Amino acid sequence: MPLNLYRRHQGKCEANRPLDSRSGEVDERKKGWKRCGCFIFASGNLSGTFKRKFTGRISWDEAKAVAAEWEKARSWDGEIPLPAEPVPELTPSRATIERAVKVFLDELRESIAPATHKKYRLLLTKFKEFSTARGYVMIDQWEPTDIREFRTSWAVSPATAVRHMAMLKPFFEWCLNNEWITRNPARLVKNPKGRDVKREEQKLPFTDEELKRMYDACHKYGKTSKYKWTGEDLADFISLSIYTGLRISDVALFQIDRMLQTGEIRIRTTKAGTHVYTWVPEWLQQRLRARAEKYGSLIFGVHQTKTLEVITEGWRRKLNKLWKICGPWKEKPTPHRFRHTFARILLQKPGVTVRDVAELLGNTEEMVRHHYSAWVVERQERLTRILREAFDDKPKPTLVAIKGGRT
Repeated sequence: MPLNLYRRHQGKCEANRPLDSRSGEVDERKKGWKRCGCFIFASGNLSGTFKRKFTGRISWDEAKAVAAEWEKARSWDGEIPLPAEPVPELTPSRATIERAVKVFLDELRESIAPATHKKYRLLLTKFKEFSTARGYVMIDQWEPTDIREFRTSWAVSPATAVRHMAMLKPFFEWCLNNEWITRNPARLVKNPKGRDVKREEQKLPFTDEELKRMYDACHKYGKTSKYKWTGEDLADFISLSIYTGLRISDVALFQIDRMLQTGEIRIRTTKAGTHVYTWVPEWLQQRLRARAEKYGSLIFGVHQTKTLEVITEGWRRKLNKLWKICGPWKEKPTPHRFRHTFARILLQKPGVTVRDVAELLGNTEEMVRHHYSAWVVERQERLTRILREAFDDKPKPTLVAIKGGRT
C-alpha cells in the first residue's frame, strides 16, 4: 500500500495555519489556497512497521521521490540522503527565550518595585511555558499570531488582559533594542475594546459612607485574644492610607521619621531629588506618634520576613476579614482603592487642581484626568461655563403656558 504524504504546518507557517494542522496535495490545488514552506511528512506501513517520517522536502514532487525510494526498499531505513531538520543555532545576534527572560528580569529588578517585578515574573513564567508547548527555543520565533493566541490562553478579565499586554510589549521592545528580534510582535496586536475594559478605566474610590462602615467594623475586629492586631491597628492603617495615598507596601513599612513635627509626611522623591510631602491632621499625628512609642520606628511592627509580598499579603488578609465584617459590597474592596479615595477627596475640594493631585500621586495630569475625571470639579465647572456662554445669546422660542394636562 503506497505511503500517505501530508504537509504538517509549523509554528512559523507563512500562511498562518494552526500549529500541527495538516494539508494534502489535493487541498493545496484548490483555488485561493495560500502556499507555505512547511515540510512534508510520510506515513504508512513498510514491512509491517507503521511510521510517520520526515521527508525533509517542501515540494510534493520531491517528497514523492523520497517516499518512492522507501517503498522500493520496503524499509524506513533506506540509505537516502536527507537534510537534517533545521535546528536554531545560537549566534551573537540571536537569543534563547530562557536567556531573554532571565536577563530582562534581572535588569528590571534594579528599577521597579518588588511587587511590580513579581507581576512581570509571573507573566513571563507563563510566557516560557507557552513557548515550550509551541516548541519555540529562540525569542525571534514569536510572531503576532503567537501573541494573540497567548493572550487568548489567559483566564483573566479583559481589564487584566490589557495590563498583561502592557507588560508584554516592553519585554519585546527590550529584546528589539538588544537586536534579538527585527520587530516587536506585541506592538502589532491591539487590545480589544470591550464594555468591561472601558468600565475599568474609571477608578473606583471608596465613598464616605463606605469609609464609615469600615471604621465602625473596626470595633468588632480582633476582640479575641488570638488576634495580635486589633481593630484600632486597622483603623490607623486605613487612616494613613487614605490621608497619604500611599500604597499598601509603603504603609506596612511606614517609619515614623517620614513625618515631620508639623505633620507633613514625605510620600515620594522626584527624579530631581526633591521631596514631595502630604499633610495629616493633628489627631492622626498623635495616633502615629503613639504607635511609634509602642512599636518603634516601624509603626506597624517589625516583620520577621524581609519578603515584601509576604508582608503585604498579611495586611491584605487582615483587611479582607474587616471587609467581610462590613457585609456585602457593591464593588469589591481592595487596598489600592484607598489610594483612589485619596485622589477623589482632593479632587472634590474646590480650588484643588488636577496638577496638584498628579504631583502628589506621582502621575501625569493626563493620567489623573483619564482615571478620575468623574471627580474633577474644575472640569465640570469649566464645561458648564462654556455651555452657558455659548448659548446665552442664541434665539429662543416665545413660550406660552401649557393649558390642560392629564387628569
